[in-house]
Amino acid sequence: MPLQEVRLRADNTDSAAEEIIAFLGSTRQESVIYFDGWYRGGLGASAILKAVVERFRSSSLGAATRKAVGGLDKIIHIDCSLWQSKRSLQKAIGEELKLPKKVMDFFNHCDDEDDFDGLKQADRGVILEVKWVIFSELSNCKFLVVFHNGSGNYVDLWECGVPVMGPMNKRVLWTSRGKFRLHGIQNIEDVKAFAGLSDMAMSFGPRIKVDEKDAVKDFFRHFLHAEAGEVASRYNGVPDDTKIVLECILYKVMIQKDNDINWGTHAANYWVCDGIIHEANGCGRSAWEIGDALHRTMNLDWHQGDVEFFRNFLCEEQWAHSDRWVSATGQDTTAIQALTTSFFWTGAIIQGGTFKDFDKSRLHVLHLSHCTFSFSSPPFISCSYLRFLLLDHCKDKNDAPDHSEEQDHNQVTDGACFQKLWVLELSYTDWYWLVSKKMLDLMVELRELNVKGSSNWSISHLHSSSDARSNNSKLLKLRVVGAKDNNNIGNSSGYRNQQASSFPDLSSWHILKTVILDGCGELEEIGCNTLSPSLESFSFTTSNVTTKIKRISFRGCSILKSLMMRGLFGELVELNMSGTSVKTLDLSETQALRLKRLFLLGCEKLCVILWPQEGSMELITLEVLHIDTTHSARARKGKCSKQEATSDGTSAESSSMVVHRNGQALTNLALYISLRDPRLFRSLLHTRIAAYLHIEITSTSSHRGSGQGVNNVASSGSEQEVRAMNFQISAGNLYIEDIISTFEDNSQTVGANEGIIFIDAPAIKWMWPCPPIPMHSNCARCYISIQDETPTRSLQDTTSTRQQTSTTLPSFLYKNAKILHLHDSLSITCIPGPSTVAAVDLRWDELQWCQLERCPNLEGSVFTPPSIRETSYFGYLETFWASQLLKARYIWGWSALFFLRGYDSFEGLVFLHLDWCPRLLHVLPLYTSNGNGCRSLETIEIICCGELREVFPSDSEFQQQQKPREFPSLKRIHLYELPMLQRICGRRIFAPRLETVKIRGCWSLKHLPAVCRAPHRSTESDDEEESSESDKEEAHMLPTVDCEKDWWDNLEWDGKEAGHHPSHYKPTHSAYYKKTLLRATVLR
Repeated sequence: MPLQEVRLRADNTDSAAEEIIAFLGSTRQESVIYFDGWYRGGLGASAILKAVVERFRSSSLGAATRKAVGGLDKIIHIDCSLWQSKRSLQKAIGEELKLPKKVMDFFNHCDDEDDFDGLKQADRGVILEVKWVIFSELSNCKFLVVFHNGSGNYVDLWECGVPVMGPMNKRVLWTSRGKFRLHGIQNIEDVKAFAGLSDMAMSFGPRIKVDEKDAVKDFFRHFLHAEAGEVASRYNGVPDDTKIVLECILYKVMIQKDNDINWGTHAANYWVCDGIIHEANGCGRSAWEIGDALHRTMNLDWHQGDVEFFRNFLCEEQWAHSDRWVSATGQDTTAIQALTTSFFWTGAIIQGGTFKDFDKSRLHVLHLSHCTFSFSSPPFISCSYLRFLLLDHCKDKNDAPDHSEEQDHNQVTDGACFQKLWVLELSYTDWYWLVSKKMLDLMVELRELNVKGSSNWSISHLHSSSDARSNNSKLLKLRVVGAKDNNNIGNSSGYRNQQASSFPDLSSWHILKTVILDGCGELEEIGCNTLSPSLESFSFTTSNVTTKIKRISFRGCSILKSLMMRGLFGELVELNMSGTSVKTLDLSETQALRLKRLFLLGCEKLCVILWPQEGSMELITLEVLHIDTTHSARARKGKCSKQEATSDGTSAESSSMVVHRNGQALTNLALYISLRDPRLFRSLLHTRIAAYLHIEITSTSSHRGSGQGVNNVASSGSEQEVRAMNFQISAGNLYIEDIISTFEDNSQTVGANEGIIFIDAPAIKWMWPCPPIPMHSNCARCYISIQDETPTRSLQDTTSTRQQTSTTLPSFLYKNAKILHLHDSLSITCIPGPSTVAAVDLRWDELQWCQLERCPNLEGSVFTPPSIRETSYFGYLETFWASQLLKARYIWGWSALFFLRGYDSFEGLVFLHLDWCPRLLHVLPLYTSNGNGCRSLETIEIICCGELREVFPSDSEFQQQQKPREFPSLKRIHLYELPMLQRICGRRIFAPRLETVKIRGCWSLKHLPAVCRAPHRSTESDDEEESSESDKEEAHMLPTVDCEKDWWDNLEWDGKEAGHHPSHYKPTHSAYYKKTLLRATVLR
């Protein structure tokens, strides 16, 4: 249906609201109505819609008004004029409907998830679960949604769950105007483009005739006041708040005409320094807070036509104020008034006595652009109440090359005009004396300093004072913009000849909160000892020329919340954010290809690291990465050591030092990651590390305790406690002792009714020691600790199923790890994690030694299959040890599609050990396509895996073949308490080098490997003689079998002709083999 346009007639806010209500009562077809306010500019729209809502909700007239409009059940007023996101809109709707807390908790949960995903606020969409709750709430009632839309686009409320149907009296009345958004639309085509899918565009005009000028002025003033009242309503308690807003508007329109002013930077500064906004007792806000808030709320980006409207109507009403704000060009001095409070002058040559007629106590704001005057004797030297001074492209009258600044300025060092300054800006004005140490000591009330484009000055020349007055400095914001060509820094005549490379010492500016650097490419280092302890925001932007900076340290800046680095940082090697309060470390626009060391110790609020775009990130390879979010670093009490801050990769503060019981400091490792919340791993998925790694992963509690016992662990629990384990330096009998201790404790203290396996503890002593950890000179150490005490992020009261956040480990785990030891972790459910979209290259082609212990929530397939098929996997894995994985069903639960014929997946595996994995079904599939798998396997040891059916399952094609699977290197088999085990690999296997077999409690296993090849038929007598000699040799080397006699007697054999006969083994049976034991070892 084509968009309709309706124009109502009204002279004020009340009559306009009544006209809208009457219109809504007279029609039912339009579902979505766009209201544009006054047809010539959009003025008054927000105030009028607010008046409509007030009438509907009025205690005296509300019921009758709603009945007149069709018996509305709900009036939903949504003010999103300060737009954030569609999710914020949906949350505002939920708050209006007073949805239950369990539903509103969805917003906190999803925002928390998006924080760790690095999703920007503006990109956060609606929540599907909440959408259906809102739909259910509104589907059976009549309602009107009044929506203030600040997004700048059409928003379909159906997305949020609002069922908009005009004929059923479910309607939306919305506007994009308000807060002085005045970009008026003049024709129906523009209305269609902006109103989007609305059914109607509504505006209003005055009832009076256009030629009645006074009436039009009254009309305009009324709605201008209404608009100002809307802005001011957000800041209740401010005296004369509507008047203040109007004066802020008038200030801008009076000054804007002839001056190129950066209102985005200085609007609030102008308003406060001029005195429009001033301190008010009892309102709880400072003038600066009010000014910043008004600036954020009001739209100041107006068309010139809008400016003319304001100037024409406001100046007549408040002419008494407009003469305070003067703008002049060239040598025109007629505009100078004695009572001027703000003076803007462009393109003038200013003489010494120019300001003699000014009231020196009233001039607060002075903005000089492209003016020439004497720097040694400035014409405004006697303006003792200056609050704001901006000098843009100004020049000194005395510009002789042998001119000495220091000599000429000796006579004005106590200049009164600088003593009360709040804001100072030098823009392309080479007046260095103003930012000298002596002058900064004089400006004791300075709150903001901006230096831009000085050709022979850099931030390195800025010095805070050691004078006692510097401790009382009120400077809050420092902004330095370097010149486009600063190659001659430090070489200028008449100034210090030094290399401008170091960041100035600002540590004595105790309340400095914001530092903004733009350019400043000459800096080589920013040390933590040079920064203010109150620093909250730091921004460093460069242009197309790379900076020289090599190290940046914010260590100990405990309240630093925001860091922005944008541009080329080609020499940056080290970034230290330790001890800061940064929630998002945004490096997405940072090109730092040489970055090698990143420190984030004691950053307990850190949620996400936004790396450069994928193409650039591929070129960054870190050598040192330290992250600790489990606690905050101790606040800095004094200057940090400069030597410590610039050390080669060990700049970790002692307050964050974590030490193992063996005395080794974890912060001395190449990689140390200790996380309060494992979701931070999402930021490390694509992080590249330079070296091969020896990785240990555990829970935070693992280096707290020293006990050697085991807590009771139920296989169905999800929040069990796990035994503390010390950092393993070597392998060997230590592992055996731990397991013996575990099993002995369980066999002595746990009864059959509690569902625990009965253990024959002496039999466990058969276990072979774990091969030692390979030592690699080029292998860096990596310690990862996850705080399992963090509660699971779930909505138990809202959903019927528990939503648990899984952990996905970084990509360097499967790309760089040669040694992997994972133990005592509750948060890891699979390795590297469920997010296989990012983890496509899962070849694990460097891993040699892997040990997994006491991870009760590893479930399903322990190792995640890749999302794409690779040529080979785990080609160099030699040792695999798994212990107490209570939920794991498979170690590698991968299909045959992942294995290509002729490649070496698992070819190097030598030692395989598993114990106490009660739900494990199989270990590793050996398909015909992986014919070389396990060719190097020497030891198979599996203990107490009650549901294990087959160690190496094969595909159906292989099961039907008569040829056995060959294990040419297999020497030792130890199987203990595996009641469901039916086979090792298929029906038949061949192990010609088998030496030792130890088996207990494997009553379903009916076959042992064949150890002799099937004899070849031959008619030659010498072949028979040779075969006889071979049989004698094999008899001499028969493998020993230690097992129960009952089990041995029930084994099945294929016969000598198949090379599978009991005579090929040497059985032994223990004297106590008939000890009464339950053969079904797992009680259910």
